[in-house]
Amino acid sequence: MTGISTPRVTPRIWIGLVAVAVYVAVGAGIANLLLAAIAVEDPMGRFLLAHLPVLIPLAIAGIVFVWWAGWNARVWQTAAPWETRPRRWWLLVFPVLLLIQSGVTLGTSDWGRWTVGGVVLVALVCLLVGFGEELYFRGILRASIREHHGETLALVITAAAFGIAHTLSSALQGMPVGGVLFQVAVTSAAGAVYYGAFLATGRLWVPIVLHALDDFSLHISGADLTMHPIADATPSPLAIATQGLLWALTVVLLISCIRRDRAARHLAAGRTVKG
Repeated sequence: MTGISTPRVTPRIWIGLVAVAVYVAVGAGIANLLLAAIAVEDPMGRFLLAHLPVLIPLAIAGIVFVWWAGWNARVWQTAAPWETRPRRWWLLVFPVLLLIQSGVTLGTSDWGRWTVGGVVLVALVCLLVGFGEELYFRGILRASIREHHGETLALVITAAAFGIAHTLSSALQGMPVGGVLFQVAVTSAAGAVYYGAFLATGRLWVPIVLHALDDFSLHISGADLTMHPIADATPSPLAIATQGLLWALTVVLLISCIRRDRAARHLAAGRTVKG
């Protein structure tokens, strides 16, 4: 990666996998311990207790590691479509569709079920969730893979890890295998979509914001703190079409990454022969 200085810690896949494993294990473990140890009856209180004491330290730890390891340039940014050849402007469809999807969800939500304070607190938690998950999955994990193994493997592993991490609790609670596999597939696709949003802009803060906005819209539309839709809610045709397009684009993204890695290998081979 031209123009990026030698890091203190050499990027390795195991480093990224350990980082996300710690993020998931510590996040879920401490949250469960806090909820078991501290009796809080108010749903909002339990929601905050399960997130704030966990997400803030994990976010700080991630930021410190990235800085100490010398991975700042690798984690926080990558080449944007206007900085590469060929120009992959089609990637911009990812953030645009994500914005539309969240906008449609928020626009059809019953805001009267929420207080202003509740909305602000949910937004804060969602921002922390988006920041932490993107930093660890599309940031640290991607950086640990991309430099030595290419974009394709980085996309596949980060998406799969994201899907598995979001399905562990369901599996442990006894969800049937078919349901677990479906949930892994859906959340892995979501991880690939956020990966596409990162490549579309070259800046990690974009998928962070889009991830937070997506979670926020699901909480608000569900009128509770679980992101479950209300019983009589029916997704609009636009929301369904947008989600379908995003899933289809993940396939295009995978093909694009394969072609990009192949071209990079051919270029490297040509340089080696000339040298």
